[in-house]
Amino acid sequence: MLFRTTVLAAFALVALIIVPARADQIVIRFSHVVGTNTPKGIGANLFKEKVEQRLAGKVRVEVYPRSQRFTDDQVLLALLFGDAEMAAPSLAKFRSYNKSLQVFDLPFLFKDLDAVHTFQASKTGRALLDSMAPRGIKGLAYWDNGPRVMSANRPLRVPGDAKGLIFRIEPSAVFQEQYARLGVVAIPMPFKRVTDAVREGLVKGQENAWSNIYSRRLHKFQRHFTEAGHSFLGYMVVTSTAFWQGLPTDIRIELEAILAEVTAEVNRLAGEKAESDRRKVAAAEGVEILRLGDAEREAWRQRLVPVWKKFETEIGADVIKAAQAAGAGR
Repeated sequence: MLFRTTVLAAFALVALIIVPARADQIVIRFSHVVGTNTPKGIGANLFKEKVEQRLAGKVRVEVYPRSQRFTDDQVLLALLFGDAEMAAPSLAKFRSYNKSLQVFDLPFLFKDLDAVHTFQASKTGRALLDSMAPRGIKGLAYWDNGPRVMSANRPLRVPGDAKGLIFRIEPSAVFQEQYARLGVVAIPMPFKRVTDAVREGLVKGQENAWSNIYSRRLHKFQRHFTEAGHSFLGYMVVTSTAFWQGLPTDIRIELEAILAEVTAEVNRLAGEKAESDRRKVAAAEGVEILRLGDAEREAWRQRLVPVWKKFETEIGADVIKAAQAAGAGR
């Protein structure tokens, strides 16, 4: 009898602690793969904060960073199956849903971040947000992280310096071709595995934004960094079309307004973080950062720009031309 009473009391205590969501409350599970102190991580938490202030009692946001629930390769299916409501994968992750989005992977296409923003805000860039709707994915916004930087266990000043290295890359046909042209063995790998792979010497190089390099302490294990200006790391905030269309109109309009505010803040912060985290990495003992001169950068361009032609049919010549018109690097 005492045992039964104790068990019932325990269940009663749990019931008091675990309060289920209200039946009429909308829950948005936001899954991402990076640290909470990166632009994307800060953006996800800011979105949660603003939503729960302005839609208090109506919408609750749960943020799951550092691949706690899904990797970027898993999360798109999770959206479709209703196991998550929002995510912000790297733009390199959307090839299976629309090959035109590979335009963001092309090396040396955009001369600077302003050119990226101009293209994203253009008619073509906005259309790409909606281009996955037939596959059940709704693009909501573009978020920045910053320029991609190459790191390796030896200096990479000219393209030939990379030959023979094993590189971790994001799963991307464009990146695979890009590094093949450098004589590199490219291994697609989830972001959460990168630090272990670098630390254990399974890969000898990788590329990433400064905020990801610093937050994952990659500079502790690879000391040589090359700023070639060849690519930018960006994200698309996405949801499922079914979830977004199923929201009450007033809730959806307010979420769109909040997301626009958060996007502006994320993109402002991304620029600041790129500079501040670069300085922190540069200050670490033994680190060398190579900022290439014009002639050196041109050597990389000449080696990698032919990748554009290989993917022109998949991406669409009109999409590539629109990117060039926005301020491309050619």
